[in-house]
Amino acid sequence: MPNTTTGQTAWPEGVIARYLTVGNATTDIRVIEGRCLVNAACTGCHVTYQPFDYTGYFLDSEYSLEEAEQKALASAQQDSAKWAQLHAEKCRAMPRPAAADATVSLRST
Repeated sequence: MPNTTTGQTAWPEGVIARYLTVGNATTDIRVIEGRCLVNAACTGCHVTYQPFDYTGYFLDSEYSLEEAEQKALASAQQDSAKWAQLHAEKCRAMPRPAAADATVSLRST
């Protein structure tokens, strides 16, 4: 049975790790499906981080394509986690309320 007393919501699809920022937003790490890519993005200030693609590096190190992709994904996740944690410790931007997003879209139509 899910714990409903903590106020936590379900993570968006593709999010594999989440860090809470000082401003009560989140910095989410996602794996981009179908590709060996990872990125991190802040839901408060909307800055994103795309780590280096290590696939070619590991292919040059005499790994098979599958091994290179696995190692590249692990390295990218590790880099993204370091960036996300450092960003979350400093970012004071607050997430935009859903009601404000609806008001903006009504005005722009």
